[in-house]
Amino acid sequence: MFSIVFFFLSFFYKNTFAEGSKDLYPSGAQGNRAFLYANTDNINYTDRFPFKTRGAHFVYAKANETIAVASSAIGVNGGRIIVTSPDGVAVTYNVNAGVGLIPNRAAELSGPGVGYTPISITVTTAQEGVWKVEFLAPVGSGNSNDITAPDVLANANWTQPTGTDKNYIAAWDVSIRNMSGTTWLTGRVYTNVLNLGIKDNFTNSAKGFYVTNYVLTEDGRAYRIQTNGNNGYAFTFFSNNNGFAVNGVATYKSLNASTQAALAGLHDPRTLDDALNKTHKIFYNKPNADLPATGTAFVTAANQTTWLKKNAVLPIITDLKFTGVEGTDGKVSYKGAKITFTASAAGSYQITIPITNSASRVINGSAVQGYNEIFWDVKDGNGNLVPPGPITPMVQTFLRSAEVHFPYIDMEINPRGIIIELIENNTSYTVNPLNTNPSEYNDLVYWDDINISNAGVAGSNSSSPVTNLAGEHSNSNGHKFGAYANNNQFGDERSMDTWAYIESDKTAQLVNIEIQQADLKIESINPDLSKYFSDHTITYTIKVQNDGPSSANGSPLAITLPSGLAISSVNTANLSTGVVLNNAVKSTQSYTALLDLPNQGAIDIIIEATFTGSYNQIFSNMKASILRHADLSDPDATGNNVAGPVDADEECLNGATTGVGLCNNIKYNTVNGQEVCQGINIIPIGYPLSPDGTQFENSALPTALSSQDAAGNRTISGSVSSTGIQLFYIKTQNTKRTQTNVIIKTNALPTKAHIQLNN
Repeated sequence: MFSIVFFFLSFFYKNTFAEGSKDLYPSGAQGNRAFLYANTDNINYTDRFPFKTRGAHFVYAKANETIAVASSAIGVNGGRIIVTSPDGVAVTYNVNAGVGLIPNRAAELSGPGVGYTPISITVTTAQEGVWKVEFLAPVGSGNSNDITAPDVLANANWTQPTGTDKNYIAAWDVSIRNMSGTTWLTGRVYTNVLNLGIKDNFTNSAKGFYVTNYVLTEDGRAYRIQTNGNNGYAFTFFSNNNGFAVNGVATYKSLNASTQAALAGLHDPRTLDDALNKTHKIFYNKPNADLPATGTAFVTAANQTTWLKKNAVLPIITDLKFTGVEGTDGKVSYKGAKITFTASAAGSYQITIPITNSASRVINGSAVQGYNEIFWDVKDGNGNLVPPGPITPMVQTFLRSAEVHFPYIDMEINPRGIIIELIENNTSYTVNPLNTNPSEYNDLVYWDDINISNAGVAGSNSSSPVTNLAGEHSNSNGHKFGAYANNNQFGDERSMDTWAYIESDKTAQLVNIEIQQADLKIESINPDLSKYFSDHTITYTIKVQNDGPSSANGSPLAITLPSGLAISSVNTANLSTGVVLNNAVKSTQSYTALLDLPNQGAIDIIIEATFTGSYNQIFSNMKASILRHADLSDPDATGNNVAGPVDADEECLNGATTGVGLCNNIKYNTVNGQEVCQGINIIPIGYPLSPDGTQFENSALPTALSSQDAAGNRTISGSVSSTGIQLFYIKTQNTKRTQTNVIIKTNALPTKAHIQLNN
């Protein structure tokens, strides 16, 4: 349980400190006061406050230090303060004899121990880390549609709203006292999201929101932020590394809505970071030099870990490499390429691939520190596939670090622009505009409002330029939009993104890439049946060809014979220049080899097969196939198997899981042999229409044979009137798959004398 210590005023310096509303509105503050919205209902105004909190703040505290908290709402109806230690012990405080209450503006300015007595908690050794402090408004934990803030100047006396439906807190404070109790410490208190309400006076610049914050990034750099007179009435303010991202990848676009649906891809700033999504920390003062790199914290649960002040590393990309998605270095098919690189720090990257005679392809994304792998779809900047062949682009890369986005949700006007300035990389956090090193000071900001309704339209008070990707100095144009007027508020019900970053030096690397595409095909299977009846032999000639344009080296050829046939020999013929056959393996009923086929290369594989027994046999679906090698596209035979090309049938389905793969990489041949007597009916020959054809086709049929078509099947039947050997084929017009070759030997009927002689 927390120990409570009540400080007496005499123990404090007159020059006291607090962290909270006093820092937003110091003495002499400009503009109007924005009140802290503290309500977590999921009913009212989620388009203005999509990330509601109970006024949540976080404070890093060491053992034996003292946390002091107070608000103007404690004890006002449901107003309370909840303090949760890193190990999950939560205590709810109500006002007691005025302790914990900030009663007025004078007390707020004077700070804890002088203007008011705070609730004080001494930190034990076991509780060192990041504590969570929540400020409940008078509404408590109830639902309320109250979003109208009082019209109060930032430097004026204020009155705490007191109704039971009031969601706003006028003043709040979280302070840290050092171990000896002699000094207030600054730069220890931050928040992940500020939900604020200000009077909706859009016509008067003197009623705008003018505050200064310091944003600390996950990679250890800091920015000074000046809101500079904007007005959002009821609005959300936070900072992250990727703006309105999708799956952690920045879109670098403002959104034309502020609804929960529109923000569905945005990482919730109330939750822990992940590898790609970082919510930056908004400090009231310069972060303290004694912040550790990480600390035990209560963010959403006990004993979590959050980052605090890391050592900053200037970003750089190294080890850039292009590999086909199937694993071949420098060889790429239209299935895509893996681009891999090493990032010295987390950040966002940009990779530019120049394409000859076309627009360069620019790929943006989020990088983690260390190894990164991204996908390139082998398209240029116009969305067209890069033609096959070798390319040697001078690929340009750079890495952005300390990237800060400020997604303003439902910020109606920002007429003077937000001022974002990079702070020098030291624990003094010096803001030095005279420093010409852009990695130490710059005020460049970027935006893209192209998707906002009326962007660029005269009279719409649009941002200008609508798209700013080259950078504008925020001291002169920090994403100005809207006007001090009653109408045409450009940011109303929109989600506006303004961002800044440190950019590494651009590096260029010559990369050798070959984009490979080859139309491999089994041109034909031609069975020579001249020795069918003399030697029980069928000689198949399989024509294999590469119609290019790329070479196809190491392409697997596979030939399979049906049951009843046995391979007796394999030979080759008609080899084009450059064709090489390797790793040939012959078995009884199969033959495989690897073929190197240059563009337009061709080869004939001649297989002699024998059979035994009757001539009345059907040798169905002798099969020949040619398969692409890894990271080679075949126009009609490129599957999606993550293991690469392993099976011609799967490849011919083009990645589909079911169906008939129609491609020219596989052909089938059936031989139907019959020996009959003259005038005796043959066994009917059936041939199904191939799915990739349009109608049946056959060569001239022997006299007295006829064809009948029914239900996608052609049947040849009848009797042959003449003796001898008859040959014909049946196939599907335009087929690339199947053919049946028929050989019929018709013997003359025996004569009466022959019969008598035999008897």
